[in-house]
Amino acid sequence: MNVISGDELASVVTESVRQDMGRYFRQARNQYVGPWHIEELEQHRTSPGFEQEELVDCLQQLLADHDSPACHELMTRMCGQNVPFMIVAHELSHLRDLLIRLAAGDSNMNAVGAIMTFFDVLEDTLAKIYLAGFLGTLGHRNNVRLRHISALAEKNLLIHFEKHLDWLKQLTVAVSGRDRSAMPEAHHERCEFGKWLHGEGAKLMRDRSHYMHLVETHAAMHHVVDEIAGMVGLASDSLPLYALMKKAENYSLDLGNEISMLNSMVIMISYNKDPMTGALTRRSLERVMINQLEISRATETPFCLLMCDVDHFKQINDRHGHTVGDGAIVHFANALRNSLRQSDLMFRFGGDEFLLMLPSTGYQQGWEVAEKLRSAVAEHSLATGAGQLTLQASFGLLEVSGNKTSFIDSELVNNLIAECDQRLYLAKHRGRNQIA
Repeated sequence: MNVISGDELASVVTESVRQDMGRYFRQARNQYVGPWHIEELEQHRTSPGFEQEELVDCLQQLLADHDSPACHELMTRMCGQNVPFMIVAHELSHLRDLLIRLAAGDSNMNAVGAIMTFFDVLEDTLAKIYLAGFLGTLGHRNNVRLRHISALAEKNLLIHFEKHLDWLKQLTVAVSGRDRSAMPEAHHERCEFGKWLHGEGAKLMRDRSHYMHLVETHAAMHHVVDEIAGMVGLASDSLPLYALMKKAENYSLDLGNEISMLNSMVIMISYNKDPMTGALTRRSLERVMINQLEISRATETPFCLLMCDVDHFKQINDRHGHTVGDGAIVHFANALRNSLRQSDLMFRFGGDEFLLMLPSTGYQQGWEVAEKLRSAVAEHSLATGAGQLTLQASFGLLEVSGNKTSFIDSELVNNLIAECDQRLYLAKHRGRNQIA
């Protein structure tokens, strides 16, 4: 694949101007320091995937021989290393400005115009490489997500996200082929996911702010796709198409996160619960955990586990009796529930010990939730016949990513629970009333 065709080069660069540009490229090789490399020297950043002299040399080779593969190989490598195209464009802009200054210093206005046109054509053709690489990666990721969802023993609400991923797959194919007639349903209420969202989904979600966030995210993604549809048939809009497709995928991932949390709400409604605390029972833990691991793998988002219990609970039982002890467990469970999101899952693991599952939650957010829970338990005392009883609790926090595990089975579930329990033990060892 040629980065720039011979006809395109001939239309913007005459032979004499080409020779002048070659001279300016040779001068620029010793003078050019791109913006990324200046910041790299100042802040000790890692390399963006190329050396500045390599970029100049590739473009000079392209100027001399439009069949030169060097520039194409460089862009393909940077795309593969996830170097953002904005960095590439920024470097090209600074190099172009240096070449223009060199040509303007010679009052060579023909070369100035040719350099500007050359870089305009170059940016779009290099963006095509990035767009093709991104679409290939997106198509692969999408197929992996679909395979993971199809393998779910219980899809629940994930069946609707599966339909959305089919829609995204159709969009990717249409953009790859620049085929406007192959574009998926454009209206956000008429696609399969939209029909569910504005029908059964609206009845399912009692939290209207949560529901409206999901509706707005889905509508915003379709608005982006409307913009994409206007560009699909055009040959010279690779850069905006690349940016819009990345934006569409981000919205798609947001939808996956939201559906994952809603799916947990369905589980809370459907599964057996502990009659004393209203928490899910330990009997359903393995089944739900495996499902959450599969969802995490399908949506490529982590979740957190929190193991927690009441500090010095045995002393409460010994001092106040089992009736107060049972009341303390119920009080503790209510304090946890009142501070959790509607989508979070709470299991009574045994006695005063609870396991919390926080869908679509990374470690830092999980820590903030744990601190909120710890404070809530300590701030609300329990009324007993002997007066007010203040409880404290300890927490063990673990982030889990389904896509980092080779096998999802009972052994993995047991290992994760054991690791989370060890972190709770560490919090106890460090003095209790804290998170580890």
